[in-house]
Amino acid sequence: MSKNWYPIINEETCIECGECIAYCKHGVYDKNTGNKPVVINPDGCIDHCHGCGGLCPTGSITYAGEDTGWTPPNTKADQGGDCSCGGDDCSCGCEPAPVQEASCCDSSSCCCGDDSSCGCTPEPKEIAIDFLYLDLNTCERCMATDDTLKEALNIMSPVLQALNYSVAVNSVNIATEKLAVQYRFISSPTIRVNGVDICNELQESDCADCGDLAGCSVDCRVFVFEGKGYEQPPAAMIIDGILRVLYGNLKADDKPYTLPDNLIKFFLGKESTMKKMSIYEPAMCCPTGLCGVSIDPELLRISTVLDTLKKNGVEVNRYNLTSFPMEFVKNTKVNERLADEGVEALPLIVVDGKIVITKRYPRNDEFVKLLGLPNGILGESEPAKTDESACCCDDNEPAKTSESSCCDGDNKPAKAKSSSCCSGDSRCC
Repeated sequence: MSKNWYPIINEETCIECGECIAYCKHGVYDKNTGNKPVVINPDGCIDHCHGCGGLCPTGSITYAGEDTGWTPPNTKADQGGDCSCGGDDCSCGCEPAPVQEASCCDSSSCCCGDDSSCGCTPEPKEIAIDFLYLDLNTCERCMATDDTLKEALNIMSPVLQALNYSVAVNSVNIATEKLAVQYRFISSPTIRVNGVDICNELQESDCADCGDLAGCSVDCRVFVFEGKGYEQPPAAMIIDGILRVLYGNLKADDKPYTLPDNLIKFFLGKESTMKKMSIYEPAMCCPTGLCGVSIDPELLRISTVLDTLKKNGVEVNRYNLTSFPMEFVKNTKVNERLADEGVEALPLIVVDGKIVITKRYPRNDEFVKLLGLPNGILGESEPAKTDESACCCDDNEPAKTSESSCCDGDNKPAKAKSSSCCSGDSRCC
């Protein structure tokens, strides 16, 4: 692609035949203007391609950045005369236009077309694959399908490269109803090739893993291939689906979409069983604290963790004292802790209304445990090594058994350890 090379149309001589629009494969011309050539994507033009200009019957196309000596064919050989001959033999007596040196982009068998026999480097053609799923941490069906998709693409890679195809895989965790509607999601997992589902029919069966996530019965997809049903698609089915789309001229389904009842039940169940976490933070100049010249790596970690959780459908409320003072006032337990200990108690971590950690942020493995999430959702995390009887309380202070306790009513004094999850001078609930 080039930013300094694109066609220029002479509107006075253009007859609006539409040849240039039909020829260009790179979206340079607006296809919604009939046969009138209007350049809307100059950056899409191939550098030094004369393809559309070579086809123009009136020579009305030149190029910005032209430096090869090329001139449009089919123009008047004598600017003062009426000659419009474009062939090698001119019977009107004028001097024929000079024969241009053949360009690899002056015919349909060039780098802009499907045939690269001219020896130039063809422009890659893209295959867009959407892999849509409900869960990739717990659901065996989704995880196995992800593995099989990678296997199928690995098998096809040499052939696709030879055919000059590039593959772009878009893996999306359909964690909310909004995403389900956006992607017209009907069942998990789904594989689409250029918008076309590889499954010709929808069949489902009970999925215990997704049912556990939602706390209710949930059905997930069954892949039917050669008369047999599979909870994970065979690699041969995925390969067959890709080839059918590429050579079968299949189109994406454009029927009106309605969110299936099965998915409504899943999202409602998942929301009702999900724990709620809020983080109350010290005053900061922006919602994340990621501003200024020097960025606190701990704040960067927290922002990364919360972004990952959000992509997996887990919302964590984040309140800093500058931006959300009313949230500190409204939460009685947070307000009391702030009155007793001051801002040194921040950050405060609250889960389902209970203060569980003070004076620090949770580690990645603590996020997973506190929210009841599958292991691995935040990557590998090595928990801090602590004595089994240790908690987040001060040395020699009994663990509290109140609702705000992080020690689960253990009533054991915390043992001071250098590897404790809290520093010796910090105190949790």
